[in-house]
Amino acid sequence: MKTVLISGANVGIGFATAKFLAARPDWHVLLACRNKAKANAAIALIKKSHPDARLDFVPLELFSLASVRRVPGVLHAMRVSALDGLILNAGGINMKAKSLEFSDDGFERTFQLNFLGHFLLTNLLIKQMADPARIIFVSSDLHDPAATKMGKLMPPKYGPVEDLARGISTAAKLKPMARYATAKMYAMMTAYELDRRLRKTGRPITVNSWSPGVVPTTQAGRGMSPVLKLIMMSNWFVSFMGSHRSTEEEAAQALGTLLIDSRYSSVSGKYFDGFREIPSSIESRDESKARTVWEQSASLAGLAREEAGIEKRNSKAYPTNFSASKA
Repeated sequence: MKTVLISGANVGIGFATAKFLAARPDWHVLLACRNKAKANAAIALIKKSHPDARLDFVPLELFSLASVRRVPGVLHAMRVSALDGLILNAGGINMKAKSLEFSDDGFERTFQLNFLGHFLLTNLLIKQMADPARIIFVSSDLHDPAATKMGKLMPPKYGPVEDLARGISTAAKLKPMARYATAKMYAMMTAYELDRRLRKTGRPITVNSWSPGVVPTTQAGRGMSPVLKLIMMSNWFVSFMGSHRSTEEEAAQALGTLLIDSRYSSVSGKYFDGFREIPSSIESRDESKARTVWEQSASLAGLAREEAGIEKRNSKAYPTNFSASKA
């Protein structure tokens, strides 16, 4: 049986993807969520459709790096021998925030939720990934100012990672949507960098980024006013802005297929929009900038070299012909 961990799996795309995978008897689905009661309610709901599904709760609070650091130990205690899949799904924006909000770790919350927490989690779990395995970062088309009109209006702003983390200097006056877009761009940059590092070791772990487009029913924009949300999620507005709408079920099918379908077994270092593989933003594919984001993020997260666990293994045992994104 294969095992996948999905962050934010009790609602929205994460829940729909957990349900999609639970329908397959060869998958053990771990719902990594901050609220145990809501996670168990989600598990009970999935079991109504798939009573034989194997589902478990893993506590994960992305606003707490201490909680993130506990996940490997939790999996060990659950006797999860290896992860075949890791879907980094949780995310969102607080549109109601009147000013910058910070986690107990001292980082701006949009930054920590959409990027730093997942960056640390991925590095800590690399040692517990199977060979082969697949990692998917859930992204957003907002990361690319050339892709959508919204991206042009609220473009990401590359700069020192600590600026975005602390809400200072280059990031001090960014609007919520721009902070979100920047965090998603940084996540994509580190996905590309992780792919490059893993290929050097010979480990057969694929790393890709994926965007669902606009999914009106998710809680990502729960801080919006009802009128604004109605307008921004409407078909005409989404189309006008250059994006596309998906239902949670459609998004789950695309995301779940990327995890389990044999067509993607050797596809790595790529970006998918729904079912389509497309180029991500030019800036996100800048290898020098991505390496800088990785190194600065590792420092902010307190990630020791030995914790990353991207160690070299017997390269003769594993294929290394994964396709990689080119800048």
